Amino acid sequence: MAARRRVLITGATGHLGGRLFRSLVAHESVLARALVRTPQVLPAWAQNSELCVGDLVDPRVRASALQDVDCVVHLATRGYSATISPTREELSKEEALALALVNDAIKARVSRFIYVSSVHVYGDSLMGEVDESSKTAPNTPYGHSRKEIEATLLNQADSTCTDTIVVRLTNSFGTPAIQRDETWNLLMHDLCRQVVSSGSITLRSDGQMLRDTMAMRDVEDVLTQLILTSTTMQGTYLLASGRTSKLSELAELVRQHAREILGINAQIVMPMNSMSSPVSFVLNPSKLRKAGISISDHRDDEVRDLLLYARQTFGEVPA
Repeated sequence: MAARRRVLITGATGHLGGRLFRSLVAHESVLARALVRTPQVLPAWAQNSELCVGDLVDPRVRASALQDVDCVVHLATRGYSATISPTREELSKEEALALALVNDAIKARVSRFIYVSSVHVYGDSLMGEVDESSKTAPNTPYGHSRKEIEATLLNQADSTCTDTIVVRLTNSFGTPAIQRDETWNLLMHDLCRQVVSSGSITLRSDGQMLRDTMAMRDVEDVLTQLILTSTTMQGTYLLASGRTSKLSELAELVRQHAREILGINAQIVMPMNSMSSPVSFVLNPSKLRKAGISISDHRDDEVRDLLLYARQTFGEVPA
């Protein structure tokens, strides 16, 4: 039996981090190590992992967390939120911390460093067919910060023994492995919550707006493949479903599944304003596929699970 790879996950109590952490804990080829500030927030399944308790800003904590690690998945950065804008100071701290972590990983001779970035680095250039070679033109402080972290990590790890992989992730959704109330602000989560809470869906943005949404279990699977593959990989990789949908279509998808599994026939209410010709785009993850990474499609399954989780959290629709 091949030796298990020790994988350090930062941000292991976050939305994506929690899902990946739980998945890796159950994986027979992985020894999952989570860096957490406090172990009290962890569920029972995390007992089968290695825990490193402390703050990532502490060099001694980083050194301990990186000991004998084969791969780092860096998720301890602020995820995008449409409701809470990070300050420039918060973003600068994240940039400095990412640089410190990759430098320490290189010194510790970690073989692979994976940083999960965001498609927000494309900003105003999100049009037509988009891939890793497309121009980046971030139009938010968050997008600018992700772009800065990407460039810094790749530059620092260049010509070292550490393969550094930047994953530009699309909008992902799914039931949390560790409860986080703020995830209900995410698009697909909010649509499922509305169905259960009110029996209807009210879109807060123009229904013609476009999104590429990806099931969290498909993201987990790709990241796991990147952790375990023996193929040398370096640079930037776009991770998306490759399927672009209007917000109205996503609302209809949620409505259909809610009718089938919950018996709720929800009404969809859309704003009066409508974009006459929304800018179309397709996110193309062909570079990952060419590297031998498969991308599955469990969007419908994840929507159904999220609806059931919303019902569990918010109860039955009121009479």
